[in-house]
Amino acid sequence: MDDDLTAIAKRSTQKLVFDHKDMDYYLSWIIGREETGGSLKEECLEAASRMIDGDCVSWQAAWIELAKRVESEAAEALHDGNKEQARSSYLRACTYFRAPLFIMDAQDVQFESLSQKMRFCFEQASQLFEPTIESIQVPFGDATLYGYIWKPDDTGIKRPTLIVIGGIETFAEDCYFMIGSKGMEVGYNVITVDLPGQGMNPKQGLFLEARSEIPIKAVVDYVVSRKEVDTEKIAFYGFSWGGHIVLRGAQYEPRIKALIANPATTNIFASALAQQKGHSKDDPIGRIVFEQVAWRFGVQLGQTFKRLVKGIGFLRFAKSNPKKIKCPTMCMAGDSEAKITLTQTRKCFEQLPNPKKRMEILTEEQGGSAHCQVDNLPLLHQLIFSWLSQVFE
Repeated sequence: MDDDLTAIAKRSTQKLVFDHKDMDYYLSWIIGREETGGSLKEECLEAASRMIDGDCVSWQAAWIELAKRVESEAAEALHDGNKEQARSSYLRACTYFRAPLFIMDAQDVQFESLSQKMRFCFEQASQLFEPTIESIQVPFGDATLYGYIWKPDDTGIKRPTLIVIGGIETFAEDCYFMIGSKGMEVGYNVITVDLPGQGMNPKQGLFLEARSEIPIKAVVDYVVSRKEVDTEKIAFYGFSWGGHIVLRGAQYEPRIKALIANPATTNIFASALAQQKGHSKDDPIGRIVFEQVAWRFGVQLGQTFKRLVKGIGFLRFAKSNPKKIKCPTMCMAGDSEAKITLTQTRKCFEQLPNPKKRMEILTEEQGGSAHCQVDNLPLLHQLIFSWLSQVFE
């Protein structure tokens, strides 16, 4: 298997288990959640031992089997009154029900049911926190965007608030494990929402759009209405495709007081196209991932005209102008990412006008060279919250 042909985007140079680059990256992403209670490395590696390298079916089957077992353990612990163990197991079950979805066509009959099980397990866990994690619905035109708010306490005291926007494949629940739990620990409210195209929003006709400032405005409108939010200390963190979303949103939204883009991709269309040149069209995992991405855009791989129209929209509008971003901004990336990702991140930093800006390109020596630092979440958390404390002091 040629490694270079099995990655839809360059996200890591390290090998954990599999030769298939995307499959191995997704495994590292799942194991990385151990730092925030979302997995156990031993469970993940045991599941991986039952998978065939590059095989979608065995990937899905192993995770589903593990998810069902851990969910059963959670239910038993809850029945016995062991709330701490139940919460821990439900959080891991959430991850394991989510894991098959990385490499699954959204039209697969299991896709929706697994996403529902993922959400069920997270919501079961959310009621076992103190304070509980609150589900929220953000008004968006005639629809609503589902998400969560995680708070340090229920006092209603106004606090700095971090809004987390994930990537193209992301579910709102993912953001708890990526950074939400740490935010609560250091005294932040943390809010995350599935934007159009994310989560299961395509099922209700909400697809990824180039003008991401529109849903960003809806999220900020909701956030400033919350009594526990200090409106002078609202920060956005966008990871993966979310890095681009928050950059574009910030150039139109003055209520954003600090911004972290990871990576700081200013032209997402150019970045995406540049990373497809070496990818094999014969890779079954890559095709399934592309089919899911197409679903999130509201198109199918064979719909040439509709894809062309969408492509023109992204070519015109899916860009951000760093010179128009007025708030303090941190630009991040891992040095294992694609050359175009690193180039755009550095150029973005150079063009930002606010002197309270920072750039972090994380190396393999530091740990954290992978896309979104899934290989070292504690380092990611340290850098982000240390910088935010300086901005908001």
